[in-house]
Amino acid sequence: MTTGRYRRFALFTVIGVALWLGFLPLYDWLFAWTEHVPGINWIYLPHGLRMILVLLFGPAGALGFTIGAATYTRYSAHGPHLDPWLDLVLAVIPGLAAWLAVMLTFRQWPGRSLQPWVFNGRPALNARALLSLAAVSAALNSTSHIMARYALGNEVQDWAELLIAMFIGDLFGALLLLYILKGCIWLLRNLTSNAIHHERKTKPESP
Repeated sequence: MTTGRYRRFALFTVIGVALWLGFLPLYDWLFAWTEHVPGINWIYLPHGLRMILVLLFGPAGALGFTIGAATYTRYSAHGPHLDPWLDLVLAVIPGLAAWLAVMLTFRQWPGRSLQPWVFNGRPALNARALLSLAAVSAALNSTSHIMARYALGNEVQDWAELLIAMFIGDLFGALLLLYILKGCIWLLRNLTSNAIHHERKTKPESP
């Protein structure tokens, strides 16, 4: 990895940390009414943010929101604070789940980020891919969370209810933000295309 790539990786990681730490308190405030139990919501938009960060920034995005989640849990009164080891595990699991979900959904994914596909006009984020990504990531994240809680002795009952609630929350949270990302990409491409067309139309022909 060259110096430029190291710097870009570090920058994307910092962006992921900042976005997570900025988004999560706002989400907790606006969507407190969706909470099923602490840490599990029926509409969990931060899971959508996880997927966007991984799609755009690759492993740097996953590392960024993992660091952000660990920091938020450690220093915020809103964090789960279940157990120091469990809090750490629950901060790492979403990063691994998001990364694996993207690798399973986009088999020809560049492996670093989705930016090459976003800006070269390739229709990577079609409806089928978005639904698959949201479902796979929600399944991986929710099952891993519940298994970790059981393994470290935190949850002893109602595991099925917690699993269903987390899966639904992650699924809808991912779909909502992924479709917003798709809309932003569509808008960006149209604006770029119109700007290029306008420039060509107004540019005087060479004699």
